[in-house]
Amino acid sequence: MTDLAASVVRNTFAAGAKLRHARVFHPDGLDLAGRLHAESEYEHLFGAGERAVIARLSKGTGTPGSLPDVLGFAFRVLDRHNEPWDFALATTGGGSLGRFVILPSRGWAHARYGSLMPYRVGKTMPLWFFAEPDTGQPTSASLAALTEHLQEQPISFELLAGGITGQPVRLGSLTLRLAEPAEHRTDFFDPMLNHPDGVELLPKIVGKVREFAYAGSRNGRGEAE
Repeated sequence: MTDLAASVVRNTFAAGAKLRHARVFHPDGLDLAGRLHAESEYEHLFGAGERAVIARLSKGTGTPGSLPDVLGFAFRVLDRHNEPWDFALATTGGGSLGRFVILPSRGWAHARYGSLMPYRVGKTMPLWFFAEPDTGQPTSASLAALTEHLQEQPISFELLAGGITGQPVRLGSLTLRLAEPAEHRTDFFDPMLNHPDGVELLPKIVGKVREFAYAGSRNGRGEAE
């Protein structure tokens, strides 16, 4: 990617974030904290036992109230070396082709979150990561309804991974609650910056575009790199 193209992407997202006084996308959301428990065969990625997680659920364009929107699920888990591993998922379609398409969801209970871009983990074939919510979450896309629900009980997700064919496999589960202010010490999740060694997002050129977009958005909000 040329320096000029990188500068255009960074500056565009910086201007958008500065104008909006918030993220370009997913400006409105809830800060969460909790734990991830990995299946035993995937402890080599996440580590054993309960892994600390901070997360954010958000509406992509900020539609008011309960109106459908592209919903976002970003979270940071400490990997096997206690280093941050960030995921940034959005609601997508189902099936082999639908995973490439961002789609609005009518509610938190109906959301199917996907990574859009595949990961290469070691020498494996490309894998997409997915998160599926428990059915008890609100059936509308209202942040107020989700807040009210979380004040009464935590929410949970299944974390899955799958190739372009075949059924996804279960990697683990996440249980989340509303975060205390001291628990949520970051306002951004950057899967291009924070990932374990041997894990990368594909294709690399698209990953570079996302990297500069994330950096530009942070700069526009006045946050440090």
